[in-house]
Amino acid sequence: MAKNKVFIAYDYDCDKAAKDRLLGWDANKEFAFSSYDLSFDVAVDSEQAAVVKQELAARIDDSSHFLCIVGKETYHSAWMAWEIRKAIELKKKLVATKTDSTNNSPTAMQGVGASWSTIFNFDSIKKAMNGRERVETVTPSGAGAA
Repeated sequence: MAKNKVFIAYDYDCDKAAKDRLLGWDANKEFAFSSYDLSFDVAVDSEQAAVVKQELAARIDDSSHFLCIVGKETYHSAWMAWEIRKAIELKKKLVATKTDSTNNSPTAMQGVGASWSTIFNFDSIKKAMNGRERVETVTPSGAGAA
């Protein structure tokens, strides 16, 4: 059976440890994970961002799923919002998980039919990727289902 190809979107400066933990949980290589493992040193709306956007778009396009790790700072990241919008444009299956239930959800991930892992652990994330976790109905303050 073919593995799901999953692009992991995360805040490199704040949530790299969570991304690394996720990769460690996948000891049996149930998923083909990819990510962009560099800190963005240019503004998303700058001319210099074109090369980064091209690389991100190619990696997202090559995936079947887009997994957003929602850390404490994710909700106000312009780069994360761009990545989410690109995944929607490319019609990827949207999945998200919060590293802490009190983290605010990115606005771009709200109301778009994303499957949400209810807790940050591998079983819950796998269920969300397979569409067996609930769809988010979260308000910008972070209250709600996910």
